[in-house]
Amino acid sequence: MYGTLSKSETLWPVFIVIAGLLLPFFANNYQLYLGCVLIVYVVLALGLDIIMGRAGQFAFSHIAFYGIGAYATAILQQRFGVPFPIGLVIAVLLSAGIAWLVAMASVRLRHIYLGLATVAFASAAQWLAQTWKGVTGGVDGMRLQPSDMIFFTSRTDASNFRILAVILAIMLLLNFLLIRSRLGRAMAAIRDSEHVASVSGIDVRRTKAWAFVISSAYACVGGGMLVVFNSFIDPMNFTFAPAVLLLTMLVVGGMGSVAGVVIGSLTMGILPEILRSTMGDFIVWQEFVYGLILVLSITLMPQGIWGLVRNRTESKRSAT
Repeated sequence: MYGTLSKSETLWPVFIVIAGLLLPFFANNYQLYLGCVLIVYVVLALGLDIIMGRAGQFAFSHIAFYGIGAYATAILQQRFGVPFPIGLVIAVLLSAGIAWLVAMASVRLRHIYLGLATVAFASAAQWLAQTWKGVTGGVDGMRLQPSDMIFFTSRTDASNFRILAVILAIMLLLNFLLIRSRLGRAMAAIRDSEHVASVSGIDVRRTKAWAFVISSAYACVGGGMLVVFNSFIDPMNFTFAPAVLLLTMLVVGGMGSVAGVVIGSLTMGILPEILRSTMGDFIVWQEFVYGLILVLSITLMPQGIWGLVRNRTESKRSAT
């Protein structure tokens, strides 16, 4: 399981880059915009899965670092003329530094206590975005200009989609490398049992801190990606509603699995659009149907869609 990347893990990023380059020739602007939103969801969900699915820690500050990434990248680009790629790297470093401080303060906590501490941090970050009007624009938000990619300026939905597809491929490859690494094995051991991991010689506190930092970096990248295709951001983009949606994606798709995270992100990301288009005359019932589908998914597929597929595949192999 661990060591070098498998053939499929190597081909996934290549396929995403090829699809990102070719799909704009066949999709309209609305479909490309929706594709950009789904790509951001996948990156955010991959990051949340690192801390929850891989390391087994219940942290809910993901949405705060999503906002930090978006505002830091936007401010560096709009006010200081820093190109997007450089601004994104600076934003990730800033986010990682803040995440390390938060991790050092909360790494001793477990389960619901860790969740409550990180919820408090997320609430503080949102309050800061709403009140620090001179920097973030407050509740009025920030108007964004087309992103400067050093060699060109991304002005169309097609170019935005291609850029985000390349970033997704990179983040997915990094995720596979993390899973195969010694740090990834340590995270999995902590998820299974912190006590056994500690007895085995794993530095539990340090590993949990690194899981928190890496997860936050993914959230920051997702925030930076939002700046590429959005013309406006405000604190409402970073409320707890997206955090709940991301958690739902992990549960529905299958926590602790890259395939499950991708399936859950695409399914729950596109489901509201499907309901909106098919139930346009029944707006009152859209949320009810959405909730019903979610409850049935959790009840009938406790390990998510990918877990159900994997179990049935293993059952058929055993029968054969």
